[in-house]
Amino acid sequence: MRFRRFRKEASAPAAPAPSPDEVRAEVDRLAEAGQVDAALDLLVALHRRGQAEGCEEQIRSLRLQAGAVAREQAGRGDWPPRYDDPFPEVRGRFPEVRAGALTTELLGGAVAHHGALIVRGALAPDQVERLAGAIEATHDSKQAEADEASDWYQPLVEIDGAVRRWVAQRGGTWLADSPRSTEIVLSELEAAGIVPAIAGHLGERPVISLQKSTLRRTLPDFGIIAWHQDGSFLGDEVRTMNVWVALSACGGDRPTPGLEILPRRLDGVLPVDGVLSPISVPQELVDELAQEGATIIPTFEAGDALLFDEILLHRTHLAPEMTDVRYALECWFFAPSQATSSYTALLV
Repeated sequence: MRFRRFRKEASAPAAPAPSPDEVRAEVDRLAEAGQVDAALDLLVALHRRGQAEGCEEQIRSLRLQAGAVAREQAGRGDWPPRYDDPFPEVRGRFPEVRAGALTTELLGGAVAHHGALIVRGALAPDQVERLAGAIEATHDSKQAEADEASDWYQPLVEIDGAVRRWVAQRGGTWLADSPRSTEIVLSELEAAGIVPAIAGHLGERPVISLQKSTLRRTLPDFGIIAWHQDGSFLGDEVRTMNVWVALSACGGDRPTPGLEILPRRLDGVLPVDGVLSPISVPQELVDELAQEGATIIPTFEAGDALLFDEILLHRTHLAPEMTDVRYALECWFFAPSQATSSYTALLV
């Protein structure tokens, strides 16, 4: 029997990957052509491969430009989205999932029916270490008041300095004031599956805002803290989801400031009295609501995340006996078509 012999065709050699310099040249070309989101994606990918050190400020600039463009695009028509309750058995507390299990449906269903979702171990220990280190480096750079701007702290100058100082007095630094921290945070939240879940819920590629995403280094200084809902000042039509990540073990009876929360979904934004702050909800109203289910102080390990929208009623939990500093990240994601108009948007 004769066998036919086949000759394997030689495959064409693969084209060499573009060099980092060639990629950055393409980034510039795309930006000049008005394709800012494409330029952003290209530079972020290069940076996350470790091939574009020192470009964090350029990425922030592209995020700002792309955020402004994204505001002009149409959003999803079906708002709010409708979800089944994925946790019908949960009462008097928030539903929980483990890292890796988060989906848009679990997130949207938990928030719509219970007010929030806890993701245990959302960030691994090495991610927590990187984020806590970024907060400390940003804090040190801000305190140093160096003559030259640092990638760790380079505030956006067009924003009112008085508001920035008010945030700083409470242990916070706006995330976008630190170009390097911004890239670390968004990279880790993307890797954790949090950004895709939120994008699916919003129905748009999200933006973060300068004024509502904060690196927190909360000192245990006791004081009366106001109950509030962020929806009282974000606007009636806003579409948003917040990611609050504990970077220190806190809550419960620990000596570290935590959060006190009403663990259920409310119908809307409550009236404010302006006693403790311009957005404070009257304590009498909180007490009345708590008769149907007490407020809670959840226990968080470093790396646990709490996801919620603008309706959740909450406050920082402080007690006189507390002694430890709490590190945390607060990152509000908005649908750009329905973001708060006065906020500076950065495309994620």
